[in-house]
Amino acid sequence: MNRTIISSLLATALFAGNALAAPITQSFDTFGTLSGATFSGSGIPNNAVAITNIGSSAGGTGVTLGLTAHQRYFNPELTNDGAGTFFANPGVDTHAPSPANPYATWNFAFYVGGADADSYNYKLFYDFDFGLNTEESEHGQISLSGSFQDSWNLGMDFLDSDIPGLMSSPNFGAFNPGSPGEYSFALVAYDTQGAEVDRSAIAVQVGQIPEPVTLALLGLGLAGLIGVRRKA
Repeated sequence: MNRTIISSLLATALFAGNALAAPITQSFDTFGTLSGATFSGSGIPNNAVAITNIGSSAGGTGVTLGLTAHQRYFNPELTNDGAGTFFANPGVDTHAPSPANPYATWNFAFYVGGADADSYNYKLFYDFDFGLNTEESEHGQISLSGSFQDSWNLGMDFLDSDIPGLMSSPNFGAFNPGSPGEYSFALVAYDTQGAEVDRSAIAVQVGQIPEPVTLALLGLGLAGLIGVRRKA
């Protein structure tokens, strides 16, 4: 895990913003280029970013939130609808540590910057559930503070970890990079009292999304497999 992110996690151990019992839906002020954002990488595109600006008491923008999704290494580029939904292919990436530790062929990337970045606390919500309209309370969440940016893959092991007061994993088994479905993400700013100030949110549609009945049957099948595994 990025050393800056670890420091931010430790700095926000006492922060506990509440997740909502409602689906995460696309949310942003503008969708386009976030100048200066590198997402702690090289060659990561910054021209299709869901951008939210939080005003400063001194005028202008105090904090900028950014969320995007992009291909991992040389996998097929993602497309988008210009309204916060990205489109990716299912499958397992072939660059280490994948496929031994299966990563998706795409990453999600996030950004917090601005003169007032230290005035707020933040949570990054991420999704392992391939079903539609996953409630925010079912997402994994990581508490952060200050300016930061990075690009992660849902296959990264630490995203399936639970550290009380710092991060919790999604309420849905393990991430499967081969599963078609929809995965939602949100980057949320909170004031010092824990009230939400603003957010940026996106969705990534992977492959052909099954109809709701099919999703329900898949869910029952997975539940059965989990039950069998626990009995074994």
